[in-house]
Amino acid sequence: MKKWILSIVAVLTISASIFAQKEETLFGKSGLGLTGAWGGSSTGVTFFDDDFAVTTGGWGGLEFGKNYFIGWGGFKTTNRFEIDDLFNDRFELNYTGLMLGYMPIAHKAIHPKVMLLTGGGRVRVPGEGSDKVLVLQPSAGVELNVMRWFRIGFDGGYRIVLDNDLLGVSDSDLSAPFAEVTFKFGFSWGKPNIRFRGQED
Repeated sequence: MKKWILSIVAVLTISASIFAQKEETLFGKSGLGLTGAWGGSSTGVTFFDDDFAVTTGGWGGLEFGKNYFIGWGGFKTTNRFEIDDLFNDRFELNYTGLMLGYMPIAHKAIHPKVMLLTGGGRVRVPGEGSDKVLVLQPSAGVELNVMRWFRIGFDGGYRIVLDNDLLGVSDSDLSAPFAEVTFKFGFSWGKPNIRFRGQED
């Protein structure tokens, strides 16, 4: 019985050592390891009916595998905006949330990027009240590597606002397209994860 147990343990140990060489983990040498840290700010414009609002925000997070970003950001409108159906009511919107990004070929001087922010916020009508909302904000654009520690991005997307309960205004009234410029500061280390045709894992 002991021999069987020892044999099984030996087989499992050998198998584990073989498969461990192929296994990728988030922080492992062959996986999506931590490769950078970035933070920055953005300034954008968005439209509600025929009125427009200026937005500003800041964010920070970590880069993994040279191409992936996980962070947290906060954004707000800097000027009150009108919704025509509500007789000159002036709205304010602010929100924060988790930011997920993917920048393929990020080592190139000009490269594409996609981002998704999801989180909570608040819409406010001065003198009338406020309400909590859910915000989903997908976007896509291009990023320029100006210097190794500084990047500029140009993005466009659509801000989806949900779960608003203010009287006289709907979620679609608060949801809107946007365009923004981002300024990104930080550092990325290590070599880009580039695989050539015919290269083995």
